Amino acid sequence: MSSESVRMRTVLLVDDSPAARRALSEHLEANEFVVTTAASAEDAFELALATPPDIVVTDLWMPGMSGVQLCRLLRAERSTSSIPILLLTASEDRRTRFWARCAGADAYVHKGKIHELIERIQQAVPRPEIAPTGMSQLRGGANERLAQLLDTALFESVIAGSLRALTQHDSESDLFRALATTASDVLEYRWLALVREGRGAMCIHANQAEPAILAEAKEALRCPDRTPSFLCDDRPHQGPPSQTQAVTHEIRLGDKLLGHLAMSPSRRSRPEDDRLFMEVAARELGAVLHTLSLVEDARRLAATDTLTGLMNRRAFVDSIRREISRCTRHSFSLSLLLLDVDHFKRVNDTHGHGAGDQVLVTVARALERSTRTSDIVARWGGEEFVVALIQSGEAGARIAAERIRRAIATAPTQADGGVVIDISASIGVASVDGLDKGCDLDDLVRRADEAMYTAKQRGRNRVEIAPALRPAT
Repeated sequence: MSSESVRMRTVLLVDDSPAARRALSEHLEANEFVVTTAASAEDAFELALATPPDIVVTDLWMPGMSGVQLCRLLRAERSTSSIPILLLTASEDRRTRFWARCAGADAYVHKGKIHELIERIQQAVPRPEIAPTGMSQLRGGANERLAQLLDTALFESVIAGSLRALTQHDSESDLFRALATTASDVLEYRWLALVREGRGAMCIHANQAEPAILAEAKEALRCPDRTPSFLCDDRPHQGPPSQTQAVTHEIRLGDKLLGHLAMSPSRRSRPEDDRLFMEVAARELGAVLHTLSLVEDARRLAATDTLTGLMNRRAFVDSIRREISRCTRHSFSLSLLLLDVDHFKRVNDTHGHGAGDQVLVTVARALERSTRTSDIVARWGGEEFVVALIQSGEAGARIAAERIRRAIATAPTQADGGVVIDISASIGVASVDGLDKGCDLDDLVRRADEAMYTAKQRGRNRVEIAPALRPAT
């Protein structure tokens, strides 16, 4: 018979009560276990490191170090991290059971249920052993190691709290700036980069003077087509990369992939700090990025006309006021086009409101095709649309308005039954010259509206220009 076939499993039994140790040892030995006992968690920790047992059975509450703390210490060591641990207690309360489970225990057994304890031990199949290396992740005795473990846990908790606070930022740039600030307080890195699933930009925190950074980050994040968005500061140049490759983590919330976080260590980096920060950041940023996406979606919905997908009136007013301020400050020209779909009521009365909605969608698509990306296009209300032509004076606005009019006139809509509905629009144009410092949105809209009604009166499907303002004196 081989030595392996007769090998008995070893149990490290930890309890501060001599009577409890003696009684439990008898039951375990009667069930063919080799039992080593310890009167304290500190002694048990040293015994487990010296000769890792097959199973640890420990009292939950003991003077000095508790069974929960012992469990955490054993889980933190390479040589004992895979040993099954059973916690014994005289308490049945939910909080104690929860605390034991969070500590990493494999089972939680009431002291009075000896048969259940034996059954749990029999069922506990040890995970593959990791041979002791003579070196542990932590240094010093049990109390010193526990202090180091608690310090690491506190450090991780502080990082996690700082990262959770990022939910207060409602824009990607502000969020990443705050993330980079936190990371810079903890780590020595050459660059830090973040990409979000479904988003076009890649955020990078680095000294832009290093030409290899962008290529490194794109390779690490596997996103060659991403548009870089550099966030640069006065960080000193970190020099060539370290021998360690970039650290990359997926950012998830449940099963959903939300993005990737990557960091390139510098030569002064501390690998353990890098690992801890990146693991915590990847875990905490899942909820942060999910919250940001919800805020962005809500903001987008609040600014979007649900039928056409264009900007709505409120969002347009907010945007155009900023543009007016900028154009006034820099003496740029600005033009406003207000257009109304001709005979729209007749379309609804003849073909129904569904056909009317389709006409409005067709006009919206024609506007998008006929304008520049710098222009602001919105549904003003009902069958009226508005276009702001940025840095465009009256001459350019007239050409743009005619282009839009033709695009609408050549984009008929098909109603139910295959009936083709011809579309046209009357357009009013109001412009303000770059030298005019008296530009007012209400006045600009009023002038464009008057020009639009002039186009209606003169036969529809045409463009009319509002009289130019007299130069401000």
